[in-house]
Amino acid sequence: MIGREKNKYIKLKFCIFLVLIGLALFVLFENRHAIMNIKIEQVLNFIEQRGTFSALIYLGIYVIKPFFLIIPTNIIAIAGGMMFGPVKGFILTMIGFFITGTIAFFISRLLGRDFVEGLLGKRMLRLDENLEHNGFKILFLLRLPPILPYDPLSYACGFTKVSYRSFIIASLLGVMPETICYSILGKNFDKPFSPEFIIPIIILIIGLLFSKKIMNKRKKID
Repeated sequence: MIGREKNKYIKLKFCIFLVLIGLALFVLFENRHAIMNIKIEQVLNFIEQRGTFSALIYLGIYVIKPFFLIIPTNIIAIAGGMMFGPVKGFILTMIGFFITGTIAFFISRLLGRDFVEGLLGKRMLRLDENLEHNGFKILFLLRLPPILPYDPLSYACGFTKVSYRSFIIASLLGVMPETICYSILGKNFDKPFSPEFIIPIIILIIGLLFSKKIMNKRKKID
């Protein structure tokens, strides 16, 4: 009886999530022709022209981002640097990471382990075991590589034993170096041969290789 009630509860939560996704997709479908004709420059110009509301619009992207995993985090961060400059762009992007990570984490907590497995696959089951010990350190290292998707990892962490406090602090500290690089890249995107553009790319590559080396060492130890 308990198992049946649990399955019904899981199905109900999953259905609610599907309804929310369905509504979002419906809105996108109804406006598909206008969306397809939009260029990136038009989007950036539109946000920039909103004045004081431009920052809120930018952060709004991070609110909907957990529901659309295909939205690349690095592209948004670079766009933030282009629109707001390296300092303000960095601050807003870090706030955005806080928002999108928090939403994904608690959606996962709400909908449960079965939902996350269905969304991300059973390979994420190993994450729970790895984070049980030294979870903060491992999560920090997982956030360092600029190629790892942000929201799927947030969803995966939601069903682990990692506390929200450890999750969000490790996440923000882990993405901070790449966010600085993306913000500088965005500001200098029109100068691809300048040191301000090339150096952040080199730092991102070094960070990727360094974090990969650390994770490989840990696998050998385990």
